[in-house]
Amino acid sequence: MQSLIQFTERFGSMLSRALLTVLYFAVLGPFAILYRLFADPLHLRRRPSGNWTAWKDTNSSLNAAKRQD
Repeated sequence: MQSLIQFTERFGSMLSRALLTVLYFAVLGPFAILYRLFADPLHLRRRPSGNWTAWKDTNSSLNAAKRQD
C-alpha cells in the first residue's frame, strides 16, 4: 500500500508539471506574442503626428493647486 501512495505522488507531480508546461506554451505564449506585437504601454513607437502631447492645465488658480485634485 505504501508503494502505491509513493507512485501516485510521483505520478501526480509529473503530471502537474507536464500540464502546466502545456498550459504555459499553449495559452500564455501566444498571448505574450500578440501583446508584444500590438501593445505599446510605454509609448516607445513613433506616432505619425509626433510625440508631442498637449498640456492640460488643471491647477490654474492657487486654490485649485492647494486642493491637488
